[in-house]
Amino acid sequence: MSASSRVRRRGRVTFPAPRGAAATFFTAFAVAGCVGPAVGADLSFTATPQQTPKANSPGKTAPPPVILANPTGHDLRGEDAYGAGFYGASRAAGARRHRGADYVAEPGEIVRAPISGVVERIGFAYRGDERYRYVELASEDRDVRVLYVGPTVQLGAVVRAGEPIGRAQDLSARYPRGITNHVHVEMRENGALADPADLLPDAASQHAGVDA
Repeated sequence: MSASSRVRRRGRVTFPAPRGAAATFFTAFAVAGCVGPAVGADLSFTATPQQTPKANSPGKTAPPPVILANPTGHDLRGEDAYGAGFYGASRAAGARRHRGADYVAEPGEIVRAPISGVVERIGFAYRGDERYRYVELASEDRDVRVLYVGPTVQLGAVVRAGEPIGRAQDLSARYPRGITNHVHVEMRENGALADPADLLPDAASQHAGVDA
């Protein structure tokens, strides 16, 4: 008489997926003439993990995507009483050109790092006017200066693209004829000025759901 067989089902254990590649760390270095560290605020931001695309050829791994961020998640500043916000826009009746791109920002909202890098400088946007500040980030091949930001990071801090670096400041006191509040972004690639709008994402949903 044969014994009846028993089938046992084993429960499956699901482990959380590993996080993306570890963040690259940069070595901070002292910069002469820098303003001292601003008072830091504990503002956190969780970036969506990025997946590395599959290579077309077997055995080859595609390089990870370059991650950049729109500093406010808004559009470029349009025309107002003081000009337009796109790169190269006329300034001083054509005597000079706009050296950066202006991203619309509500005073007090969070401003995020456009690139990953080290906080190389924290300074004043205008000589003799201590109301308006800037934060400058540096990586191996890019330097980005974000003006009209009340810093919430410290000099020498390492940040990733999309992480908070400060809060947008109100420009109406300096530009009372009706300027669109914004942050000004200047970018250099390998030392040469570049149009931030050519590289940074457009007004996107990447910051949706993050409280300002």
